[in-house]
Amino acid sequence: MKSGTNKPLVIRDEIHGDISFEGIARDVIDHEDFQRLRSIKQLGLAEFVFPCATHTRFQHSLGAGYLAGQYFETMVKAWLTSPLEKDEKCGTSQLFINRTKKCFYEVATDSRSMDFWTDVSILSGLLHDVGHGPWSHTFEYLELDLDFSLITNKMEGCARFYFQELARTKQSLKHEDISIVYIFRILKDLEKDGTLENSDAYFLSVASLVNKKMTQGKFSASFRTELQAALKKQKIRGGIDIHQLIRPLISGPFDVDRIDYIQRDGRNSGVQIGGIEWRRIVTKVIPCLASHPNTDGEPEDVVLISNMKNQHVLDDFIFSLFQMYAQVYLHPKIVGIEEIARKELQKRVSSRQNPKITFEVHRCLTDEKFRAMLKHDFRATRIEGVLLRQKGLEFHVGRYPKDPVLEKELIKNGFKLVELSERPMMKDSLGVYLYSILKSSKDLKSKRCYMKEWTTISELADRFFSIYYSPRVWVQREWKEK
Repeated sequence: MKSGTNKPLVIRDEIHGDISFEGIARDVIDHEDFQRLRSIKQLGLAEFVFPCATHTRFQHSLGAGYLAGQYFETMVKAWLTSPLEKDEKCGTSQLFINRTKKCFYEVATDSRSMDFWTDVSILSGLLHDVGHGPWSHTFEYLELDLDFSLITNKMEGCARFYFQELARTKQSLKHEDISIVYIFRILKDLEKDGTLENSDAYFLSVASLVNKKMTQGKFSASFRTELQAALKKQKIRGGIDIHQLIRPLISGPFDVDRIDYIQRDGRNSGVQIGGIEWRRIVTKVIPCLASHPNTDGEPEDVVLISNMKNQHVLDDFIFSLFQMYAQVYLHPKIVGIEEIARKELQKRVSSRQNPKITFEVHRCLTDEKFRAMLKHDFRATRIEGVLLRQKGLEFHVGRYPKDPVLEKELIKNGFKLVELSERPMMKDSLGVYLYSILKSSKDLKSKRCYMKEWTTISELADRFFSIYYSPRVWVQREWKEK
């Protein structure tokens, strides 16, 4: 691997203090397709409710990339010095302690492999949101005509098969899918510039961590074969095992995405939440290879483990996450604005010929340019009026518990219930286990591991593990339909 510059990029971050990037990470940050995130607000339309929430996807992605590098390096050290010595069974799950330790030792003792997987972790954190369009998640709800075939047709193997299946089944592209397109484009550009000798191993590793759907179901076998071949060609150790162990860092209950955005979004929204002890999480909550029966279609080959004295850290984290959903992410006014924008645009899309959003169009869209596009290309002028609180375009929203009598009254008064998908608090239902090392009072050398599932120890965890938060938000417009 080569890099365009050897000088580290040092950034003063509002959450993590001084953070730095070098090598391929710096080259990715300097790429124009990553720089576009400077013009994409992290919380989309939330600024129209929380005026200070104008921070960007660029800031959040830098934070996630930094955390991913910290997490991987401390995870390797933690396993090399772990007090766990033999495979453990807890409930129906079998934890493969020895195989996990062997995997980390194999990577840690080979500098090329250690550098590669550190880079993969950092790049996955940096690029996990690179596919987001303007207005953040709201962009996905607008059901626009997206066509990125000019780039996806250049892909090979399982990546191309993945997009062909999406097209065949007429599935709309989500930001995770679009992220694959950007990752492919960025890494190929770096390969063309001579920064990367061969981008295949990086692309497969990073893209599949950012979008786990590439590794599941009918795509699983081809992905594993291609990744193993690409790693072998580059003489990288660790294989599929280390890839599985990195996955919870990028997409899991305590991943770098959540660790960063809970703190960053809370700070910029002015919402007071419990403290997130992120340093404790990235050093003390580590993945382990396992056989973990799971009926939800989530990972069955890896779990998370931590010492029992860290229970409060995990409890605080999940409670803070719930508070952010309740106070910010699903704030009734934000939900109402998104719903009105979606409905207004739907009418325009169904009534006339509208522009197709190609990759070249998508990469040039900023929040402000998208607002202009809605106004001039889609003629959806009311959206702009609602956002800027124009007189005559007011609407009322309310969040109410389920009550048949109240709902009849709301409908009578012109309110409509907004259809919301349920938000699981425990993203990726990985097993989370807490352990303690018990030493014998008679024989100081004798010790055994006591292990229990987090949800059986913590009542808070048990409650939040099954929570799917979906507030009942009702919207009433004051203007007459035309």
